[in-house]
Amino acid sequence: MVAMTFDSDLGDSWEWADDPSYDERFSALGIRIGVNYIIYSMTH
Repeated sequence: MVAMTFDSDLGDSWEWADDPSYDERFSALGIRIGVNYIIYSMTH
């Protein structure tokens, strides 16, 4: 599986998830999308 996220903040949400100044709702959404990528790639 290949997931391309050109010009998006998905990687930033993973990188800054533990930074208190980064908004939690964006980091939580990015982590959920990443988990969905992993589950999808393992089941298809």
